Amino acid sequence: MPVERRDPSTVGIAGGTQADVQRYLESDFRIRIRSGLCPNGCGLMVEHDAGQRCAECGFWCNTLAEKGAPQ
Repeated sequence: MPVERRDPSTVGIAGGTQADVQRYLESDFRIRIRSGLCPNGCGLMVEHDAGQRCAECGFWCNTLAEKGAPQ
């Protein structure tokens, strides 16, 4: 199942504008672990039996990237 951006109508930022919501949603889509990207901004993580690991910074998690996610 591909990763999809959240519906902007389901997100609110106190004191924020619609542009703030759009920036948040784009950030969520691009750097989230579910996309297979390191949350520290290093790039793609490597999958292993127990999840994913960033070869650059060493961050790891026990969640696999969703198949079909844009990378």
